[in-house]
Amino acid sequence: MALTPFATGRDTAGRCLADVVLGRTQAPTGSYVDRGRADRSSDESYDPRREAELWEAAQRFTAS
Repeated sequence: MALTPFATGRDTAGRCLADVVLGRTQAPTGSYVDRGRADRSSDESYDPRREAELWEAAQRFTAS
């Protein structure tokens, strides 16, 4: 993994992700999380129909 001046190391990125999963960082569905801060994402990220379409596509691509 090549790091840029703005990149977070793997350990820090893993902790930030764990904080979201465990609820330490509040991030509503569709949010964009930048390190320890959740921010509003694009309007498309909050569309339940689009989310369902993406989920169904992911299931099709990973089905065995």
